[in-house]
Amino acid sequence: MEQLRQHLDIDRWLLFGGSWGSTLLLAYAEQYSDRVSEIVISPVTTTRQSEIDWLYDGLSRFLPKAWEQFRAGVPDNNSDNDIVAAYARLMENSDSKVRIQAANRWCAWEDAVVSHETDEDEQPFSSGSLNWRLSFVRIASHYFSHGAWLDENQLLRDANQLIGIPGVLVHGRLDLAGPLKTAWELDRVWSDAELIIVDNSGHTGGESMRMHVREALDSFAD
Repeated sequence: MEQLRQHLDIDRWLLFGGSWGSTLLLAYAEQYSDRVSEIVISPVTTTRQSEIDWLYDGLSRFLPKAWEQFRAGVPDNNSDNDIVAAYARLMENSDSKVRIQAANRWCAWEDAVVSHETDEDEQPFSSGSLNWRLSFVRIASHYFSHGAWLDENQLLRDANQLIGIPGVLVHGRLDLAGPLKTAWELDRVWSDAELIIVDNSGHTGGESMRMHVREALDSFAD
């Protein structure tokens, strides 16, 4: 990102992103705070190990059937009992059939996580092209199996680097994939941020979340 900013000859820029993009922009902003003018995040995640564990294990308490199907994609000899790392290994398998099956099971789980937010027949992950599914799962499982190469709580710990940067955090109360707690914790350690909680939205957002995001972006454009 910093190389891109330099290439485009931008002095300071507004950062906007959500989900994994939230993690990426926070990591960037904490390292290059003097190059960031404002930040808008929707939804908020920091890719802590606890967040990864929740998404790919803890949610089994809410979606037991879907999680059993997700877990069934992992070989019985998964000695480290790390489902994300196991999928990362499957995505490196030399057999394309193994990679495709793993990608399909992973995407089916992602669809289940947001199923309460979408139409009954909508499958935002599984409906992607085969190349997209393979790429998405390979990248996601690789990054998440390494904790995104971040120390646990690193982005919250270093949030003092964001002081002086105005920010707006828009997060849905119904977000199962990335529970509100992370946005709440970030808001508490980032004094220049405003947290907007949208009661009727989840991880994928909705018109209410989009409205708040537009308002935040418009306010910084003035």
